[in-house]
Amino acid sequence: MDAGYIAIIITIITIILFIFNRLPMSVISMFGALAMGILIPNMELSAVYSGFSSPGWIMVVGMLVVSDALFETGVAERIGKKIGNSFLAKTERRFIVTVAIIVTVMSAFMSNNGTVAIWMPIIAAVAAGSRGHIRSKMVIFVAGTAAVIGGGSTLIGSTSQLTTNAILQGYDGYEAGMAMFDMTKVMLPAAIVQTIYWATIGYPILKWALKPESPDFDQGNAYATASQDALKDKYTDVPKWKGNVALYTMLLTIVLFSVSSFEPFNNYLNIGIIGMIGATIILGLKVVPVKKAFANLPWDILITIGAITGLGTGLDASGGGELIANSVISLFGGKNASVAVLTVVIIVLTVVLTNIMQNNATAAMMTPIAISIALSIGISPLPWVIVIAAGTNLAIATSYGTAVNMQILPAGYKFMDFVKIGGPLLILLTITLSISTLLIFF
Repeated sequence: MDAGYIAIIITIITIILFIFNRLPMSVISMFGALAMGILIPNMELSAVYSGFSSPGWIMVVGMLVVSDALFETGVAERIGKKIGNSFLAKTERRFIVTVAIIVTVMSAFMSNNGTVAIWMPIIAAVAAGSRGHIRSKMVIFVAGTAAVIGGGSTLIGSTSQLTTNAILQGYDGYEAGMAMFDMTKVMLPAAIVQTIYWATIGYPILKWALKPESPDFDQGNAYATASQDALKDKYTDVPKWKGNVALYTMLLTIVLFSVSSFEPFNNYLNIGIIGMIGATIILGLKVVPVKKAFANLPWDILITIGAITGLGTGLDASGGGELIANSVISLFGGKNASVAVLTVVIIVLTVVLTNIMQNNATAAMMTPIAISIALSIGISPLPWVIVIAAGTNLAIATSYGTAVNMQILPAGYKFMDFVKIGGPLLILLTITLSISTLLIFF
């Protein structure tokens, strides 16, 4: 059997296992990666476990250590009370909308991974000081989705658009590539729809999917908070200097995340290095004991994050993703179809693939296909390249579609949470992206 078909079958089986949730996520992820590595001859064996050395994995571990220090020293409680008493955090829904807007804007101009890393402990701190009316698990999901959408709103917000742009620049006449705000034209309406979604039907959907009144709501949530009485008793004997170190370390990582995308800092920093810097300071100064810090890490989630990368790699290396793309485009008429039909097909296909493959792999696969079709029918490939860049940043309906989704997994989410909450929003955003693209470019 062709390797592409084998990869598709492995992907389908893995998704089914995630849906039924009978096995730990880490076991399912390892199964998918191992099956790809063993059965796909085009895939290097090292790709099975390469996710454990990725900057994103290191960053998640490091920032979890920093976040844990904020709680262990009582800093999170103090910060949370101050923010929680403000107008913007008076209700959970209002705080969710506030976070969605701020994170979307921040992610458009700095690393979306860095933005989420900054906001998860802030959200958890607000929850700790809110006396229970704000729950971290309800808000962190929104922050992750907002970061994904914000990251697709400019040329520098995420990495997949850089992949698409690099491919476009290799074609004669398009050496200049995309402009900084080309993607903003089609993603701004999507960002607005997202905000309206959380302010209206999105909040009830969050409650329906996550069941905050359930006794096991916070099971597996590394950002869950204790009661206020327990917090007060717990932090009475913590030396003040430990809290100061935890706070200033968090502030330092925020600054480093902010500057890491710009020269000359990007020559020395990436999200993994920044996470390691934070963890090294916390553990080196013994703000939290090493054994306790490592024991507090959600290892099932961390193994999932490291292993699941192999699934998308296998689908890409085997040609399975390209097989799906070419089959679908041919089904709708290929080069003989109307530009409007092809535009919608390319958008839908990109969005679907980016939720089951890595967004960079989807961008690298879809861009040459779209450019080839555009040039053959005599139109500029730029609009299709722009929407592919945007569409690869809509991986919000699966837990492994993008690194940001895997980054928020320590808050205790399951695969089906992404389907139930992100799925309806994904449909709305796909429709919005299709309409805005046709109106603006065609």
